Amino acid sequence: MNAVWRAHDATSQALFALAGVALITATGLYLFEVTARYIFNAPTTWSNEAVQYCLAIIVFGALPEATRGLAHVAIDIVPTSLPPRIAGPLMRFNAALASVACGASAWIATREALRQFDRGLMTNAAHPIPRWWITAIIAFGLASAALHFLRHAADRAR
Repeated sequence: MNAVWRAHDATSQALFALAGVALITATGLYLFEVTARYIFNAPTTWSNEAVQYCLAIIVFGALPEATRGLAHVAIDIVPTSLPPRIAGPLMRFNAALASVACGASAWIATREALRQFDRGLMTNAAHPIPRWWITAIIAFGLASAALHFLRHAADRAR
């Protein structure tokens, strides 16, 4: 199972790197649009759309790595104020519950991506692209985060 976990960790790190590239791309495109619009009076019709697609990659590409490293937002006032014998089971329960929530969300997003693919749905934009790939990135990020939460729940049980 260690090989599977290492592959999962490597995938999360690769998605995080992709999210970093998307962040750089979105920033560059935004600066390009501002320059084109206000300096050259030649706004583009595509850069805002591309930045929106990058945002999906940034959020859901970074999500698994943030979850893996426990860098996600966590309100842990109650568990940290409890004795370890009570805090441990509560933290495992929270991680398991987060895994279920992310897993259910991934399932819904996966079904939607398949529906979009089957129907050939495109984005509502000046330059439409297939919707399914954006939804697939969302589904994959959520599914990977769900697995990381499940791993955290199991690790804390030891």
